[in-house]
Amino acid sequence: MSAYNILEARIEFKNKHLERITVLVEISKGDVRAYFATTEPRPGYMHIQPGSMVSNELLQKVAGYGSKTLDRDKIFPKWKSKLAGK
Repeated sequence: MSAYNILEARIEFKNKHLERITVLVEISKGDVRAYFATTEPRPGYMHIQPGSMVSNELLQKVAGYGSKTLDRDKIFPKWKSKLAGK
């Protein structure tokens, strides 16, 4: 698996357990997308296994096999300004 250029990640917990991970990924210059994974299995997409720990490897899996979200700008409201500073 090649390394994805993850710009930012949002990690959510519920009752001290990992519940959802959303990553902002620059696929290619100017092509920025957001992908997520939850603990709820979804056919065709990865889900977070019970007891999973946050790691770069897990973030990379979400970027590669997670579900695409159209709420990118709502979840990561200032992402454009961060990318412009590169």
